[in-house]
Amino acid sequence: MYKLIGFALALLLGATAIGQEFSDNAGVFELSPIRVIAGDSLLDHGASTSVFNTGAVDLYQMQSVQETSALVPNLFVSSSETRGFGDVITLRGMGNTLFFSQAGVALYVDDVPSGDVFTYSSELLSGNSLTLHRGGMGSFFGRNGPAGVVEIQSRAPGETQRIELSAEVGSYDKRAIRASVSGPLSSSGVSHSLSVYHNERAGFLHNATLGRDTDTREAQGAQWDLFFSPGNDWNARVKLLTESVDDGSQRLSSLFSPDKFTVGSNLEGETQIDRNQISAHLERTFDWGNFKSITAIQDWELDPSTVDLDLGPDPISTSHIKQDQKLLTQEFRFESIDGGNPVEWRGGLFFQDKETNGDSTRVFPAPPFFPVFTEQTVFEIEEEEISVFGHVAYEASETLVLDAGLRIQNTDSSINRVKTSPIGLAPIVSDRSKTYYSTDAGFQFQMSDHFSFVGRSALSRKPKGFSAFTDMLELAAFEDESAWSNELGFLFSSSDGTFKARATVFDMSIDDYQLERSVPNSTDYIVITADEVSSQGIETEFVWQPTPNFELEASFGLNDVTFDDHVDPFTSTRLDGLAVPYAPEYTTRGSARYNFDNGVFVQATFRGIGETFYDESNAAMFRQGSYEVYDAQIGYRTDRYTVVVFAKNLGDEEYYTFINPQIFAATPGDPKVFGVRLDTRF
Repeated sequence: MYKLIGFALALLLGATAIGQEFSDNAGVFELSPIRVIAGDSLLDHGASTSVFNTGAVDLYQMQSVQETSALVPNLFVSSSETRGFGDVITLRGMGNTLFFSQAGVALYVDDVPSGDVFTYSSELLSGNSLTLHRGGMGSFFGRNGPAGVVEIQSRAPGETQRIELSAEVGSYDKRAIRASVSGPLSSSGVSHSLSVYHNERAGFLHNATLGRDTDTREAQGAQWDLFFSPGNDWNARVKLLTESVDDGSQRLSSLFSPDKFTVGSNLEGETQIDRNQISAHLERTFDWGNFKSITAIQDWELDPSTVDLDLGPDPISTSHIKQDQKLLTQEFRFESIDGGNPVEWRGGLFFQDKETNGDSTRVFPAPPFFPVFTEQTVFEIEEEEISVFGHVAYEASETLVLDAGLRIQNTDSSINRVKTSPIGLAPIVSDRSKTYYSTDAGFQFQMSDHFSFVGRSALSRKPKGFSAFTDMLELAAFEDESAWSNELGFLFSSSDGTFKARATVFDMSIDDYQLERSVPNSTDYIVITADEVSSQGIETEFVWQPTPNFELEASFGLNDVTFDDHVDPFTSTRLDGLAVPYAPEYTTRGSARYNFDNGVFVQATFRGIGETFYDESNAAMFRQGSYEVYDAQIGYRTDRYTVVVFAKNLGDEEYYTFINPQIFAATPGDPKVFGVRLDTRF
């Protein structure tokens, strides 16, 4: 923690010196802000919002959704390094479970909502921008975002043809290429954007038994967008996306191993994923407002994921999983037109049909009756949802804006599963249905030209559902989660616009908090609920651009997420006052960048994650202490090309991004890497 404070002070002192040195320098290259804190849009009135422009992806060297961890205060991604499968994304302590509960943090890419967290895109294409909304967003979006929403937008084609090529090489035989072409296809108004990529690297993890590095990574994909006008003032977009992943073993090492990057497994392991999507977008502006229709069909398939559960040289325990999720979504969105009207609004209808199929074979030792106990679980979980949502902001005076929203959601879910094992068959067939109501309200008061006071209160809900890995229906069904949150904050902007800041305090009360647990003395793995969880915290963000050539930005989030009323359902132990898993004590992130007039630029970033527990009892073995990671880049930029030398994890910090208490294993974070990237544009 002291290193972070020292680093921040050094950046501030350096920024002051640079600002004094270059204050009189004319004709400098002016930077566009990496981060925009809030604004005047309808969504900004309703939530703590941060917008990151297209340069943020390159500045933070983010190549996946998993690398957005700590990008805004109290956003945390626990990654098991399997391209999203088994990831947990929490915001202010509220998120998803590893496999079976719905997402707490929803993801939208080009207005298309994703399904469960394990299906989230594993690639962030260069040129994308990101917007992160903190707090319940159920009244703003068709896809429910009870903890928040991450929006990713691709860059639209311009009026002329544009071609971009990128090549990267680095440590561990890292090789990556990207290419994109965009612009008009004809004089009739049709334009398109095509991006393709391929990346691969050797493994970080050495397998001593097999004598090689096994966690190799390889992915390729493409995205094509066609923009056109079908007539009568309609604008249309068709988007096609495909991605294929051919990875080696999951990056898991034993907690008892003296070296985080050495294992002795007899099984190499693999992860293969295919993701495909097609979406159709229609938009038109009427006198009364804007109308959008977004239709999407998405297919995510894992086939297979194989893991050596004992991580030893003998064939004792293994897991072989095949899983797919098919998702059909339809959103009709209605929005007001920007134009000085005192009333702004957004509303719509949303339909979702989601089907998840799984086929899991697990092998366990079970002496003395079965030397090897093999069980196969085949399941189908279906969810059908229809929602109505709406939000209104009213400018009551020149200094006061009031807003309120409502969401009504009906969810039907069902399960059909059967487990086959040496002791017979264990089928489960059931279905459930419920209607949920979510609401929120807030205000923004302009106290002066520089200060705004904001407040918000929201009720959000995550639906009930089913776990597939148990033989008993009463354990397979889990209840819905609800959260009541309140927040107060202020926004500050200097008179010259060079400094902007936001500070927020929040308090959340969460009932029936969803968690996943192994059932003792069995192979069952289920979702349980904690009766009451509380989450309180502070969030701060600032952006400072003292000169056109220099920018400094940072954020810090302090979050206390604890069990208020929770009894272990298997041991009857009270866990009140203990920290909730996957909820760091704090997150912090910042960057500094400077552009010299001759085209040379330097930039550095840091990311810090506070103490994090991965089990409900807060056992020391399943605790990750606080850590900081520092990255840096130096490069040369012209209108036509950019050359960058980069380094990630300069301090070679050792830490875990995921800990699995069931098998006493964990996923170590990326080691120190270096590389060179060349970008060309014409």
